[in-house]
This record gives sequence, C-alpha cells and structure tokens, in this order.
Amino acid sequence: MGLSIAISGGIVMFTLVSILFLLPGLTDKTASITDASSKMSQIDNSILKTNISVSGLTRVDNDNYDFNLTNLGLEKLWNYEKFTVIISYSNGSNVVTRVLTYGGTCSGYPSENQWCRQSISSDNIDSGILNTNEIMSVRVTVNPTSSAATATIVVSTDNGVIATQTI
Repeated sequence: MGLSIAISGGIVMFTLVSILFLLPGLTDKTASITDASSKMSQIDNSILKTNISVSGLTRVDNDNYDFNLTNLGLEKLWNYEKFTVIISYSNGSNVVTRVLTYGGTCSGYPSENQWCRQSISSDNIDSGILNTNEIMSVRVTVNPTSSAATATIVVSTDNGVIATQTI
C-alpha cells in the first residue's frame, strides 16, 4: 500500500513539474501572438486613416511634370523615401513606364527618373510633414523624354494607399 502511494505521488509530482516547465513557453508564445496582433491593428488603423489625392498633373516640358499631392486623411505623411511614384507616358510610338525614386526637397527639378518635394502649403505645423488638408507640390523628371500630351501618375504611400491622375 505504501509503495503505490509513493508511485502515484511521484507521477503527480512529475506531471506538475512538467506543466511548470511548459508554462513559460506557452506564455512566451501568447505574448508574441498578442504583440503581432497589436501591430497588425496599428497598421490597419493607419491604412484606414490615410486618404490621398493627386491633382494638377501638368507636363512642363519634354522631361518634367508637376503635380499636387493632397492629404485628405487623418494620418500624417512623412516617410517619402518609402512612397512609390510611377509615371506612364508615350515616347513616340512606345509607352514608357518609370518607377521614380525620391530625390528629397527640390531645388529646381530633380535628376532623371526622380521625384522631389517642392513645397507644402500652409506647412506651419510639423515642417516637412504632410498633415491633414495640406497640399504638397511635387516635381518629376523623366528619361527618356516624353513626346505625348497624355501621362498617368500613380502615387502610393508608405502604407499602400494609392491615388492616380491622368492628363
């Protein structure tokens, strides 16, 4: 009788110790899942608060275009290096599509196949950041040169919200 009690006590102790060793691993997994879920919610919230509009696309000459980017949402836009700007235009008989890189703040027009930030209207708060209802003037330089009167510009923010305009 004493031996069976000792064996059952040993089994119970082994089970309890095993459970205690498993708990930290389970809590780590639960914490990482909770953290990932929280980050996903933050990204979803950022996307929901972002709304942009492209307007005023104008061909200045064969190499250069100007347009305005308006922030219609509640999210502040500032990470311009991660924006994607794509332009499609005619080059004689061919349609040319270029993905433009960010060239920083403009002093004149940017280098070939780049876009730059010329100015932000009413930029009194958060200098250099595109806040709600502010308008950023953008300049683009393309190569090869454009011979067509029509062009399409597509702008995607760092969180994937897209706006487009065609002239």
